[in-house]
Amino acid sequence: MIRLENLTKEELHQIGKTIGEAFYDEGEGSFTHIPRDDAIKLLEIMVEYYYRMNLLYTTSEKHEGFVAYWYKHDEQDWGFNIIKAFFHMIYRYIKEIPYSSLKKVIPLMNNPYEKTYANTQDYVVVSMLVVSKDYQGQGYMRVLLEEPFHHAKIHQIPCILDTDTLLKAKKYQHLGMKLVEETTLLNGQIMYTLEYR
Repeated sequence: MIRLENLTKEELHQIGKTIGEAFYDEGEGSFTHIPRDDAIKLLEIMVEYYYRMNLLYTTSEKHEGFVAYWYKHDEQDWGFNIIKAFFHMIYRYIKEIPYSSLKKVIPLMNNPYEKTYANTQDYVVVSMLVVSKDYQGQGYMRVLLEEPFHHAKIHQIPCILDTDTLLKAKKYQHLGMKLVEETTLLNGQIMYTLEYR
């Protein structure tokens, strides 16, 4: 895995667009309930947030897929960086995404795993995982999860993620994760929390 660093604004924009298109074109989940351009822009902004926090990785220079992950204990070291990156993301959402679209995806910003694992000392969180459209169906989802799974295994802590699509939940289960919770969000969407130990 390669941590994405020193990208130009255009490179970051292109990666965000690639991720947005891959998410939207899967045809499932909350992002498909808003116009395609809004969904792609929303995901592009989210990608910029992960990049600013040094949490965004790719498989290789070909960018077959992308993953953002971190340890729970990292959060206490982020300090001002997380506040700055978070408010920049919120500012861009308000400025660039129509309210009609934003209100449909705001419930997704609630992470059910935080409540489920509140008393867990540490864990690895996978907050975004996407295989680029040209590489789907070739095993890259497994490749993207190898590193977070490895970190969880060597530290004997869970690796967790949430998804709002049953199809993805089943794919993650096929890759060794266990479904631990289903949460109905305010918009009626179901969020599936999965764990790897």
